[in-house]
Amino acid sequence: MADKLEFKKSDIVNVLKHIEELVVSLDRITAAYHDVPREQWNEIVVEYFLESEGLMALSNCRTILSAPFSTELGDDDMDELERALVGVKYWSYREFCKRHNV
Repeated sequence: MADKLEFKKSDIVNVLKHIEELVVSLDRITAAYHDVPREQWNEIVVEYFLESEGLMALSNCRTILSAPFSTELGDDDMDELERALVGVKYWSYREFCKRHNV
């Protein structure tokens, strides 16, 4: 894996815009936590991600940041970035059920 990667300035600005929107919006949503009933707050969070295309923004960031990495498969049948991301903890419905006795 290369120690340095290059990005166009416009790509970095694009990623930072998405991150800024998400961080500030989620901070504001978090600040509203004590001002609205819990169920309404849950709806606010879901609505934000579904209507603001927040998840698409994150996906776009991932695409931009992944572009310089090699997609050539190694002996382990993984590319460079897949190998670097081994061990990432993903949300799991099964784990959610365990934690909440569902």
